Amino acid sequence: MPRVNQSQFALLGLLSLGPKSGYDLKQLISWSVNHFWREGYGQIYPTLQQLAKQRLVTKKTQRQKGKPDRNVYSLTPAGRERLKQWLAEPASPEVPRNELLLKLFFGQWAPGATSRKQIEDHRQLWKQEIADYAGIRKRLFAESDERNPGLPFWEMTLSYGEHIAKAQLAWSEEALKRLKDTD
Repeated sequence: MPRVNQSQFALLGLLSLGPKSGYDLKQLISWSVNHFWREGYGQIYPTLQQLAKQRLVTKKTQRQKGKPDRNVYSLTPAGRERLKQWLAEPASPEVPRNELLLKLFFGQWAPGATSRKQIEDHRQLWKQEIADYAGIRKRLFAESDERNPGLPFWEMTLSYGEHIAKAQLAWSEEALKRLKDTD
């Protein structure tokens, strides 16, 4: 079975919130879904072109004074229907790849300080993620009307990220205790 480009569904979903340029989409991704779904410009623009060819989105060029033209994409009825079809399909199981765990699995071959440093860096990363989630939560509720039907769903994904971050932080602290006396 051919692999399906999942980026198209992320973009269709974000365009369901309203017309956006590729730049607008990247900015929206950075504060809304980035904790579980990442897209770079190198993926966004080719995917938008493909979606336009399939007539799932339309492109309108806006002239800007003193700046390059801006292409704004909108979801078509066919695009909304494709998004709904995809939402009804079962989610593919996640295949985890974790370089830190792979390194720790073979940690007996490195000095204990090396593994401790890896875990401490991991711990700091997740402390920052927790702070980032607090900022996202604040922004989400400041910019969203409580009657917005998307709000409970957005909050569920945020809550998931917060739970993962707290679990990662707790695991890091536990792992550091286990490695406390290793060379």
